[in-house]
Amino acid sequence: MTNLRNNLDFIATLFFEAGVTNWIVSPGSRNAPIVAGLIRHGGFILHSFPDERAAAFAAMGMAIATQYPCGVICTSGTAAANFYPAVCEAFYQRVPLVLVTADRPYYLIDQWDGQTIHQTNIYEPHIRKSLAINANEDSFLEIENTIYEAVKVTQFPVTGPVHVNIALEDPIYNEMDQPFFQNQPSKPFIYHHAVTPPVSADLIQKILSNKHIPTNPKILILVGQHSPSESLSQALSLIQNKFPTLCDICSHQIEYGIQQWDLALTSEGFNSELLPDILVTVGMAMISKPLKKALSNTKLTHLHITESGEVGNPFNTNPAILTHHDADFLTALYLHSNENESYLNSWKQAASIANTNKFKGYYLQEFNAVKLIMENASESMALHFGNSMSIRYASWAGNSKAKIFGNRGTSGIDGSLSTAVGYAMANSDQPVVCVLGDISFIYDAHGMWTSQFPSNLKIVVLNNKGGQIFNWIDGPKKEPKLMPYIETPQDYNISKLCEFYNVKHQSIDYFTVDTFDSFLNGNIQCLEIVSN
Repeated sequence: MTNLRNNLDFIATLFFEAGVTNWIVSPGSRNAPIVAGLIRHGGFILHSFPDERAAAFAAMGMAIATQYPCGVICTSGTAAANFYPAVCEAFYQRVPLVLVTADRPYYLIDQWDGQTIHQTNIYEPHIRKSLAINANEDSFLEIENTIYEAVKVTQFPVTGPVHVNIALEDPIYNEMDQPFFQNQPSKPFIYHHAVTPPVSADLIQKILSNKHIPTNPKILILVGQHSPSESLSQALSLIQNKFPTLCDICSHQIEYGIQQWDLALTSEGFNSELLPDILVTVGMAMISKPLKKALSNTKLTHLHITESGEVGNPFNTNPAILTHHDADFLTALYLHSNENESYLNSWKQAASIANTNKFKGYYLQEFNAVKLIMENASESMALHFGNSMSIRYASWAGNSKAKIFGNRGTSGIDGSLSTAVGYAMANSDQPVVCVLGDISFIYDAHGMWTSQFPSNLKIVVLNNKGGQIFNWIDGPKKEPKLMPYIETPQDYNISKLCEFYNVKHQSIDYFTVDTFDSFLNGNIQCLEIVSN
């Protein structure tokens, strides 16, 4: 057998040993021998997506569902470039992903050879690590170290995407019909998470005794986008009764925070009495722009709790980084600090006057539909919201028993549907509903281009004939001639689009609880709500 065949089969063995068994595959010639190795091994679950952009987002959805790296593979050339939007989203959303791109020999780059581009570092700087394998020349040990490193880096020190570029030299199809080449790794795949230091009472007292912090300080807890965490839920169940706690719609913790706080800020504005002395943040970004505006450039002590040591600065408050487990810190803060009851009540009072007066016309119609879906979704369900208005409606709507997801790493509209498709594929026993606008749906329609479209996925399209986020925000409306170019007005037939992908469709004008129940239990896969 050739080194190439042996090495490709060994790559499959290594991915199996590392537990990366879910794969999204896009068609092509250069990657076919790698895929053949996965098939011959027999231990992998493969899903086909012809569109590489949709494929990468579907892989991201699978990784979100399993909380472990999913693999996605494509052929050489611009196919690899089509992975890039999902790479960026996975990087900023911190989703573990293994991207495998097949490549031609490196000496052919810039030699006018077909499907040959600079692939080795194509995703920099939006990648946790870029690795390369020469499938014809590398030794078993070199390949083993590369594959194991790739999977480990998706997990630590910060979860995210890793790129493995595999160069294959012709002929690439020799001996593909032969039995799988069995070769055992030199060592098992073993991965240990780093252990963060415990949070002591002395640390909490040191923070609270800082000369810049008043006695009995106003402490505000913010929980940004976060992966599901039972330990964080337990900590928040305690601390919510002591300090005002605001949980982003994508935090997986909204039941432990003040309800409809974002709607209150949107409708009534921010009262300066709500500003904290100490801001404690965990997780990643927050959707609420009124909150960002209110907290930006204010004089407060900002502590960000993260095991990784990586943090952004969305409020321009220069946060101090405490490298502890977030649940450990919040529990210690609860145990070793005094509550400020009046501050907590101020936030509750502000949230209690939340109203929908700002919503008019189709905004109110769509908001009510999203709120109804959230209130009636069971705890066994997953709700995936698209950008831009859909996720904001969800943020303003308040609580839900369902698990809620949204691509808020880079907040782009591309990939919202594909991510939900991949998630539903990985969790085939869980009801999944994807709620998104018409432009997001049309733009990502290739997410439905798969012969394995999941039967547990339902799609709700809020069709208001364009990107109405641009009518919501003030700036674009100041130049009317600009609107047709950015709002993307459309009058396409959603039914015909669904028919093209063999997805059963129904259009309605009015959304009710009965409508939602019959949709969940019926054979309609895409429900279009046409705004009036």
